[in-house]
Amino acid sequence: MERQGVDMNDEDKQLRELTLGAPTQQSAIKPLRDLFFLETMEAAETFKDNNIDQAVRELADAVKAVHDRVETYEREINGDDYVQCITPTDQILDQLERVESQLQHAHTEKDDLNRCAGLLQHPVEWGPLDTCQSVFDARHDVWTLQDTYDNKVHSWFTTPLVTLDVQEMEQQVKEMFQKAFKLQQHIQSKGMQDHVSERVLDALKEMRENMPIILDCGNPNMTAEHWNRVFSQIRADDNGVFQYNEGLNLQTLRERDVWSWKEVVAEQSGIATGEANLAKALDEIRTIWEGIDFDTKKYKGDRNIYILQSLDEIVQQLDDHHVQLQTLMASRFVAGVKGRVEEWSVKLRMVSDVLEEWVTLQKNWMYLEFIFSSDDIKRQLPDESERFDIVDGLFKDIMGKANTVKNVLQICTEDDLLTQLQENNKAIDEIQKKLEEYLETKRVAFPRFYFLSNDELLSILSDVRNPKAVQPHLTKCFDSIAALIFNNEAATEIGGMQSGEGEEVSFERVVHPVGNVEQWLGQIERMMKSSLLMHMRETIEAYPQSVREEWFFQYPAQCVQATDMIVWTGEVENAIASQQLPDYHQDYHEQIINTVELVKSPLTKLQRTLVGTLIVVDVHNRDVVQRLIDANVEQLSDFEWVQQLKYYWEHDHNINSLNVGIHHSSAHLWYGYEYLGNQPRLVITPLTDRAFLTCTSALAMNLGAAPQGPAGTGKTESVKDLGKALARQVVVFNCSDGINYKTMSRMFAGLAQAGAWACFDEFNRIELEVLSVIAQQMLEIVMALGQNLENMDFDGHPIKLSRNFGVFITMNPGYAGRTELPDNLKALFRPICMMIPDYALIAEIMFLSLIH
Repeated sequence: MERQGVDMNDEDKQLRELTLGAPTQQSAIKPLRDLFFLETMEAAETFKDNNIDQAVRELADAVKAVHDRVETYEREINGDDYVQCITPTDQILDQLERVESQLQHAHTEKDDLNRCAGLLQHPVEWGPLDTCQSVFDARHDVWTLQDTYDNKVHSWFTTPLVTLDVQEMEQQVKEMFQKAFKLQQHIQSKGMQDHVSERVLDALKEMRENMPIILDCGNPNMTAEHWNRVFSQIRADDNGVFQYNEGLNLQTLRERDVWSWKEVVAEQSGIATGEANLAKALDEIRTIWEGIDFDTKKYKGDRNIYILQSLDEIVQQLDDHHVQLQTLMASRFVAGVKGRVEEWSVKLRMVSDVLEEWVTLQKNWMYLEFIFSSDDIKRQLPDESERFDIVDGLFKDIMGKANTVKNVLQICTEDDLLTQLQENNKAIDEIQKKLEEYLETKRVAFPRFYFLSNDELLSILSDVRNPKAVQPHLTKCFDSIAALIFNNEAATEIGGMQSGEGEEVSFERVVHPVGNVEQWLGQIERMMKSSLLMHMRETIEAYPQSVREEWFFQYPAQCVQATDMIVWTGEVENAIASQQLPDYHQDYHEQIINTVELVKSPLTKLQRTLVGTLIVVDVHNRDVVQRLIDANVEQLSDFEWVQQLKYYWEHDHNINSLNVGIHHSSAHLWYGYEYLGNQPRLVITPLTDRAFLTCTSALAMNLGAAPQGPAGTGKTESVKDLGKALARQVVVFNCSDGINYKTMSRMFAGLAQAGAWACFDEFNRIELEVLSVIAQQMLEIVMALGQNLENMDFDGHPIKLSRNFGVFITMNPGYAGRTELPDNLKALFRPICMMIPDYALIAEIMFLSLIH
């Protein structure tokens, strides 16, 4: 067999080893066995040669017998039973199973005969067997597909819709259709007759055409309500309209001709899907809110009180879901879930309202908690303190719940929580209103409190039993009082005041800080002015009897500067009257040189500041005298002299005593006696002179002034320096577009009662609507001052009026984002055009005053 190239199976190999031994086996009898084998081989070859023809004939007969049987099988499976659809499928499959067994036996014979043919070296053709096998495979696949289809259809149409997976059914129909199409192509390519594949293919085509309604019928979102709507629109049976039941299947629907009502079913299926999508969206909303918790933190760290942290993410989620719910409500499928959508809309609206009230309550609680933690405030506002304690208890309770329960939806949708928050916010508003009224009474009693914020004023009022607690806030009530000088440790007597530079000025009389803080601060204000008037009188009286360079340092710097101006005014007028201005100019120049020499001597910081300020003022005065000489001034009524800022020690009928009167052109103003400390003054340039002249003229007519120009031209500083020259309190206020009319109303009320000046920087940044109201507020005060009223009703409150009231506004007209002032507001302010100052002149005078 090896020599003929015939493959040996395992049995042949075992027989060979038994006969000849293994190829690698060695033994003593091997030569003898090989000799025996050769003899046997020779006998076999002889036998083969003598009988090979007979063997070939027998092989051909055996092959023909197999072919004959195979042809019989082929005729059978090409018969009508297998080609036509007239025999039950299970019977055909049983017959095919028998034929398959016969074909398997034929293939076994084929293998054996092929082995024999190999030994005889006589090839054999098996075409009939291969053809029969191919026909069998096609018949078997077609009938198997038919059987599979029949079984699937039975399963699909009898399975209840609630458990039927129509998506899987659609996929299986698609796969069977593709397989049937390929089988038909294969059968046709072989020229075989077949009606079974056509029948299966047609059935699958029909099934594919019906798949849309089958998918609608098998829609898992279809409920009994949807099916009953379908049945109500199609024909009824003898028992009336068909009703949905859990066992409803495709067979029942087909029998009741539901498939003819495709549009009705499709409509309800679409509605069911739409409602299911809406329900899914609502479930997602519910899931999200079940996981949203409050983020809390301890209030002031060491207390067992909690407050809410940032709510930005919660608010954003609320906004998103509000929009989503509005979209759901607008859907045409909302009818089935409208109740749930409305329920969630109400819930989230409740959450939104609660959070809004909660945040408001927390903000106000944090503000008032600090205020009512003061025993002094509690004592002064007992009713409001009791009401706040009730609010405080509720706030701590709900915050404790927020810290433990956490879930936002659960807490915010609790019964009565919104009502409780609203009631407590209303109570808070009433408390704050009472607090505002309380603070207003304090401001009316001491108008300079108008220039403090509520927090700063409450800080003062919260510790009224300690007068020293007022010290940090003095600079906001007074221009230059940085501290009060107490005569004893018990702080029961105040003997003077101290500036930020360290200058101390004694009071005319001791002030006792007893009673309400606004009362004794009012005493401090009055004592400040009366004490400065006293020191002014002493300074003026001492001047003729003292050495000038020594006199500088014996009295308050403010009084020395004012007296220096009074003396200069008197000396100039005497020189004009006697026609001796040139001689006076020479004498005054020598006086300045002597003052400059004083700078070179060892001086304290306060002394050096005073001397430098006097030099700045005196150099300007010297230049004024020179201009008078150049203008040939011969009379006091000449405009060159009239337009100068002049100081006089003259009788004031208001106080029935001598006072410092200031004349500037047609303006006649009285010295304000606001304590200024020992501060340097601006170098006065011709630009400054013109600005001062416009400002004082406006003040004389109870109007304001409006310096305007680029940044760095000295608009605000010029107003502040004029305030120093007239001893006025100047409050600088930076404006923005966030200012409202209430803020300005409170500011105007304070200015009118305190007799202070305000300089509103960048005034034209305020919104136009607010500017219109400001114009009316300003006009009311201007008209009252013009009528010489001492009291007026302003913004619903009675206020006192001071003649020293003054308002100045600065503007950068060319900047972006600036508002054009209304005409009625422009009419209340005299415009001043500020340009680049004379830096050379400023540097020269500053150098002269600072050299040492």
